[in-house]
Amino acid sequence: MGEWWLLEDSSENMLSGVDDDPENPPRLSASRISAFLTTIPEARESFNRLVVNMLPEEQDRLYAIAEGLPTYLALDYQFIQDHFQHVLNTGEVRTAGPRGGTRCGGNR
Repeated sequence: MGEWWLLEDSSENMLSGVDDDPENPPRLSASRISAFLTTIPEARESFNRLVVNMLPEEQDRLYAIAEGLPTYLALDYQFIQDHFQHVLNTGEVRTAGPRGGTRCGGNR
């Protein structure tokens, strides 16, 4: 299984880098890393596997970013609403009678 934070073609770690270090600048900003960690489960799992093998300065930066994040993943409320609406719109319609409950002259 490939790591989420590694580029496939070069195996470059997108988590690497330290602020204020011109020789090892951060590849991704803190805001992008935190957004990925809170919305993508694979990113969080890969983050936990990769950080322990990084330089101490990089670990300090990444742990500081992850420290303020919730321990749960953010919910996609649009997906939840769309799924709920889909369930309501695809339910079966139950009627009685050979023509779906309609009779000549209306329902009696």
